[in-house]
Amino acid sequence: MARHKGNLYACLLGIVLVISIFWIVAGGLRNRVSFWPNPNSKFPDFSHYDNFTHTLSDEQFPTNDEDRRIIVIGDVHGMNESLTALLTRISYDTQKDILIHLGDLTTKGPVEDSLAVLSFMKNNNILGVRGNNDQQVLEWRAWMDWIVSQPGGRDWLVEVDDRWPDYELPLEKGNMFAFDSQPSLMKKHSWGKKVPEGWKPLGDHYQVARAMSPSQYNYLRSLPLVLYAPAGHVFFVHAGLLAADPSRKLTHYKQPLSHWPYIEQREHNIPAIRKAQELALLSDIPQNQDPWVVQNIRSVRKKGKPTRSSSKGTPFSDLWNDVMNKCSGFRTSKTQFGSNTRLIGYQESRLADLPCYPSTVVYGHAAGRGLDVKRWSVGLDSGCFYGRKLSALVLDARSFSSGASGDHTFDFPSEATTDQLHAEPSLPGAVTNHTFDSLSSATDLRIKFDHAGEARIISVKCH
Repeated sequence: MARHKGNLYACLLGIVLVISIFWIVAGGLRNRVSFWPNPNSKFPDFSHYDNFTHTLSDEQFPTNDEDRRIIVIGDVHGMNESLTALLTRISYDTQKDILIHLGDLTTKGPVEDSLAVLSFMKNNNILGVRGNNDQQVLEWRAWMDWIVSQPGGRDWLVEVDDRWPDYELPLEKGNMFAFDSQPSLMKKHSWGKKVPEGWKPLGDHYQVARAMSPSQYNYLRSLPLVLYAPAGHVFFVHAGLLAADPSRKLTHYKQPLSHWPYIEQREHNIPAIRKAQELALLSDIPQNQDPWVVQNIRSVRKKGKPTRSSSKGTPFSDLWNDVMNKCSGFRTSKTQFGSNTRLIGYQESRLADLPCYPSTVVYGHAAGRGLDVKRWSVGLDSGCFYGRKLSALVLDARSFSSGASGDHTFDFPSEATTDQLHAEPSLPGAVTNHTFDSLSSATDLRIKFDHAGEARIISVKCH
């Protein structure tokens, strides 16, 4: 009887053990399968565009403090040594100077250098905007956080990490078929079910996203798409803004610069007038509310469609300057503050004045055009990753002078491009000893800024 009971207990124990093993295996399989149970399921929003515009306070953007500077850095792309060299060249003072970056801090350079740039920006609470490459890194990291929250997702992502060396080299050579030799969970079609359409897994953006710390991710996520400085009448953006909706005539009543804003006692409150119109540029022009546009625009094609292309369409900076050059606020105009009459009935080709004050846009993104300085726009992406230069715009109290006094209010060339940096031009209207600083590598350029101020652009060679 005792032996019979022992056999029965052993049998029952065996059954329990088998059921337990089966349950564990089935559970694992169930987790694997339920990782993406419904092909029609929608992805959550990974973009995090909740912080679109940030308005800089007077403390964040000091225009009257002679002891403080505002330094604006172009696209870094993980070139940490070049960033260090540029800040050293400028004698950047962390206690006094305000540093602003124009986005695209990461990718293209080595992953560890991208992380070093992110750490510097995060640890020093540097102001800046989010670039299109930063956006992709941020979205990949948001996707990863979502993946690990799914059943079986964490194990799958760990498996991807473990097998990364097996296909790193083929992928660097552009061989996306490297997935096909991997287990089924790693193949291209399996990724296609797990990532939004058009995403490219395991590239630069993926690698930076996987390697960065939660605090670095939070820093990227905190960056707005546009920085607006009302004290200096300046916008900072990664790719660009439009001064008018290109789908409408410049005199259309919905164009924010086609009329003076309605402000009580506006003839005595020019700062309020300027701020109202500048805010309207951001809110009333639909393209300036589109995240893709402000992070990617380079040109505007026919019928007013923004494009990433540098070779097709009209450069957005040309359109911006065409409008700002028509602003009549600093010169005599038939349009008075006391009139609400909108400018209508003109032929576009004959329109000379608009009832507005000009403002400046500072941007990056357009490395193909190089350093691109016009009267009311400054393009600072001078192609550091491509072995050219990393550039910074340096502003101080003189940059925002009214021109009423001081010996620094001389004429500057209204436009300057990268080609001019390789020579010592004598431009019409420029005082001989105040054109371009002739340094050994032509890295210091003086330009006109705001209404009657001056600014410097300083560049270092990238390696």
